[in-house]
Amino acid sequence: MPFLYNQWCSVFRAEKNTSPFFRNTEFLWQEGHTIHSNSEEARQFALKILADYQDYAENVLGLGIIVGEKSQGEKFAGALKSYTIECLLPDGQCLQLATSHYFGDNFCRLIDIKFQNKDNQAQYPFSTSWGTSTRALGAIVKTHADNWGLVLPFEIAPVQIAFILIGKNQELVNYYQEISSLLITHYRCQLYNKNQQVNKNILQADQEGCPLKIILGPEELKKNKITLIRRDNIERRITISLAESETEKKYLFAFERYVKSLGEVDGKMKKEFEENKQLTLSFRKGQMAGKIFGVINKEKQELQKTLCQKSTDFRDKHIFSVDNFSELEKKLKEGLKGLFLIPFCNNLDCERQIKEKVSAYSIRCISSSNKQKNHPSQCLFCQSVAPVEVYLGRSY
Repeated sequence: MPFLYNQWCSVFRAEKNTSPFFRNTEFLWQEGHTIHSNSEEARQFALKILADYQDYAENVLGLGIIVGEKSQGEKFAGALKSYTIECLLPDGQCLQLATSHYFGDNFCRLIDIKFQNKDNQAQYPFSTSWGTSTRALGAIVKTHADNWGLVLPFEIAPVQIAFILIGKNQELVNYYQEISSLLITHYRCQLYNKNQQVNKNILQADQEGCPLKIILGPEELKKNKITLIRRDNIERRITISLAESETEKKYLFAFERYVKSLGEVDGKMKKEFEENKQLTLSFRKGQMAGKIFGVINKEKQELQKTLCQKSTDFRDKHIFSVDNFSELEKKLKEGLKGLFLIPFCNNLDCERQIKEKVSAYSIRCISSSNKQKNHPSQCLFCQSVAPVEVYLGRSY
């Protein structure tokens, strides 16, 4: 031990009201389970998985999220601790992206699973469970889409770089093939040329959320350059010049002389240089690739940063601190949508009455900030001492 199990599978679930990606009758999910010999190891593993999900949500999907422990009424049945990652979407509702649970030895006792510990005694092991699902696609679509269509983070985009040709002459096609041959081994690339009108090809790439577009036309061919456009800012055009600078020409000349001098020693090398010049061509391609890769890597990082910052800013602007119930009612009547950070007693009986007092709202998770206040807080619902703050919100 520990034993680690992971699966991807389709799940069927009865839903009275379905919603694409959020409440489907059938969906794909990832679910993992572990079994440990001691409780502390299991606890730490549940937190490690939570951190992995957080990294995935922020640094891959580009989502601004909240992370915390589930309340008594919202935690997984049978769990001692449940942790969640929630994303606040533009419509003001929360989406649970992933969860991680520490079960203690509850489930192992229930189904009578034991192991022989180091003292040769039969003992119940400690378990965890954690998972995420295709709900993440819904979060991406809701959060990053704009009036033109999808905006996909670079790492998960099926097509990372869309090539658009302005014209169809053979010289331009050869130029495209030269550029694409440098990129296809590192990035997922595709030529968008199904429509006769260039604007429709551009629109298709934008609708499908391609993070980067490379435009190649007569001007690019003439000036030996490429035009790069980032999906999150389609008005901005980034020019990458592939023309050789004077310094690069000197390097190339020195390289050719070096290869030629080798040919004087090795006849085979001389033949390769004089007849095919493959080494010189490879050197020139390496120079071109270095220029393009440098800009692409910079722009994909900026894209990721921009997407995550936009989502994070929206989240921060729609978290409202509320200290008493009348203030909460006022904000709800005003039509404010988002998360309400409220003091809470963390008592299960009190939590069960929330839906009666605030219809359609529930505790999404306990705040992990633990801000210190100058005076003891009172629970927003029962006015008893409130040791924690929680996020109250609507969910799918």
